Amino acid sequence: MTRLALLVLLLATVNCSPTSKRNWSGPGPDKNDDHSLAVKPEDKEESNLDLGKPEDKEESNLDLGEEYTEEKKDDLDEDKKDELDLEDDNHDKNTDNKADSNKDEDGEKDNFKAEIAELTKEVTQVSYNLSGEYGSGKDVIEGDIKITPEQAAIFKRGGWDELVNSEAWLFNHGKWSRNIPYTINRVATREVNALHASIRMFHEHTCLRFTTKRSYNRDYIRFVSQGGCWSYLGKQPPGRYARPQLVSLASGCNLAVPAHEIMHALGRFHEQSRADRDRYVRILTGNIRSGREGNFRRQTTSDSQSLPYDYLSLMHYGRYAFSRNGRPTIVPIPDASVTIGQRNRVSMYDIQHINIRYCPERALRLVGGRGSYEGRVEVYWNEQWGTVCDDSFDRNDSRVICKYMGFPDVAATYGRARFGRGTGPIVMDDLRCAGNEYSPFACPMRTIGTHNCGHHKDASVRCQKNVRLVRGRVNSRVAYGRLEVYAEGRWGTVCDDLFDINDAHVVCRQLGYRRASCVYPRARYGRGTLPILMDNVQCTGGEAQITHCPSTPIGEHNCRHSEDVSVRCVN
Repeated sequence: MTRLALLVLLLATVNCSPTSKRNWSGPGPDKNDDHSLAVKPEDKEESNLDLGKPEDKEESNLDLGEEYTEEKKDDLDEDKKDELDLEDDNHDKNTDNKADSNKDEDGEKDNFKAEIAELTKEVTQVSYNLSGEYGSGKDVIEGDIKITPEQAAIFKRGGWDELVNSEAWLFNHGKWSRNIPYTINRVATREVNALHASIRMFHEHTCLRFTTKRSYNRDYIRFVSQGGCWSYLGKQPPGRYARPQLVSLASGCNLAVPAHEIMHALGRFHEQSRADRDRYVRILTGNIRSGREGNFRRQTTSDSQSLPYDYLSLMHYGRYAFSRNGRPTIVPIPDASVTIGQRNRVSMYDIQHINIRYCPERALRLVGGRGSYEGRVEVYWNEQWGTVCDDSFDRNDSRVICKYMGFPDVAATYGRARFGRGTGPIVMDDLRCAGNEYSPFACPMRTIGTHNCGHHKDASVRCQKNVRLVRGRVNSRVAYGRLEVYAEGRWGTVCDDLFDINDAHVVCRQLGYRRASCVYPRARYGRGTLPILMDNVQCTGGEAQITHCPSTPIGEHNCRHSEDVSVRCVN
């Protein structure tokens, strides 16, 4: 009997490993290793690109990695070149120690604010003859937005309004995962270095992570040099214009122009095409080159996400864009001397645009509840967290908030500071969502930041949970079972590759439990039948939701259901 008890104890120790990293199948990459994001040990490839140290090569050289000789390059076909996974060595800053990164966060933010404030004094505005910044051809509109032949036909027939309102365009205007694979193919060194600097800005200020393309990545960006600087608008659907989706960085696409094109690929329009732009700029049509007048159309269907007009946006045209005579084509009002069209770096509002679209946890949070699924609604605005007034706040508003934050739906709506009164500003008031908006920032409301409310009326919600444990047991004290997550509108399983106790702690807190006690690999509670949604999950342990953790793009993996991970949570 004693031997039997010892055997059971030994098996439990082997199958429940709360402190070690995948000791059941050998060591994996350390979470503090900058190369570990979305890379399994067996898939990892060498990379010679370094974001922090540009190489002194001639501009005409192709930066394809030093280990490949010219003879080897000639032997590679186009598909093989895509597999030369050129990777920045400093990606995946989220895998650094969380305490170390938080220590410098406030100082970095202050430095960034100071740099942006000085742009109006220091930046050289984009010259009218910077021809390399723009693409050319009938399939390029607004200077650098590439469109498919089908879109070009719609645009020719009815312009932007018909293009934006067409079913094809709405379908094409897609959204990437926050982890975006990429390759670089035949781009000159100066532009590659500019791309590295642009990627570093996204890594520093948003949740987006650009990672080396792996063999199992279906959707990715290929940076090429094909006639100017251009990008498609948003992620294209599967087909001829995706897999890979091209972004062109030809000669002249330096400074932060690669970031501009990446933001187009993320779905961002030009700033001066906003519906309200005529309140902020004046278009001097007499100075525009013949045939380019359409580049200055105002887009009535554009979404500004409730953000102020941003003269310093990287997405704003320069003063001399498409000038036929060297005179301004676009002038700010009422102060014509305001700097516009800088190409030095993303602005603070550019960052907020990305975070609202791709990083909900940086724009909205629920505070005071038992888990990230419930609490007082707080909004990040003007560099501080504030609340939402319960005036007109109903289930439709709650549904939009819950879905925006990655939950399946709303479970309950509360007013009167159900989860305590906030202490910051009241950011949203008279919110009137229809229920089908993709974010609360797209809903009708008072001008953001204005209200006639008090914190005793702070709004709160409880959302349906977006993680669950199945085929096990769940009660108030303990929960265990196969892990399933809800991400990008569907449920699925999680691969056990790299999954450790830190990942499990995040899941358990999402479910309302205090911590995780065990991680079980190899489909301990049965193989799932739903799609495998997450692979190579690498949480630091402090994230609010598992979908906020570094991983492969949602839905992309090289696993089988025999590798479904299971978790045990305790209070």
